[in-house]
Amino acid sequence: MPPSKPPAVPRIDVERHQRALLTAAADVLARDPDSTMADVAQAANLTRATLYRHFNNRQTLLKAIQAEALTRASETLIACRLDDGDALEVLRRVVTALGKHGMRFRIILMKAADASPRFLRQRDQVLAPVVDVVKRGQREGDIRDDLAPEWIVTAMAALLIAAVRAASATKQTDTDVSDLIFRTLVGGIAAKASKGDS
Repeated sequence: MPPSKPPAVPRIDVERHQRALLTAAADVLARDPDSTMADVAQAANLTRATLYRHFNNRQTLLKAIQAEALTRASETLIACRLDDGDALEVLRRVVTALGKHGMRFRIILMKAADASPRFLRQRDQVLAPVVDVVKRGQREGDIRDDLAPEWIVTAMAALLIAAVRAASATKQTDTDVSDLIFRTLVGGIAAKASKGDS
């Protein structure tokens, strides 16, 4: 009689384990980018064997965190109510939400995993609705119309990355990071009449 195979792990457990590992990895690596795979497994209350079944090395784990970050960013933007309020109000909500999001997933930014052309294309797709907000702000006179909307959103993303990277050294909170990004961005893009209002 052939030896019996161990029972397969139910699909729901596989998904639950993967979610727990990605959450733990984002948290652990945000606090200490040099954390080990063992640290991630321990934080997820799972074994290293389980971790390696899902992610066979650190690079695979980082790519999965990157994909998770993009998915969560898209969900975050939906929650920002992009059609509710004037463009600068919406951009404040977006920057606040993405500032917190960037701090949570800062391992991607700290390790420059955000520089791959594929990631940048995917990021641009996620941020496309924000380009529409900027266009609306330009039509309504709240945002300068001498700057391309895509450039403004790229500048916002670059400010976010710079602020998140600097936050570790300067001990800034999520709120500090978001406020710095918004004030810097609006200082450069708001129509003159709108600058005093924000």
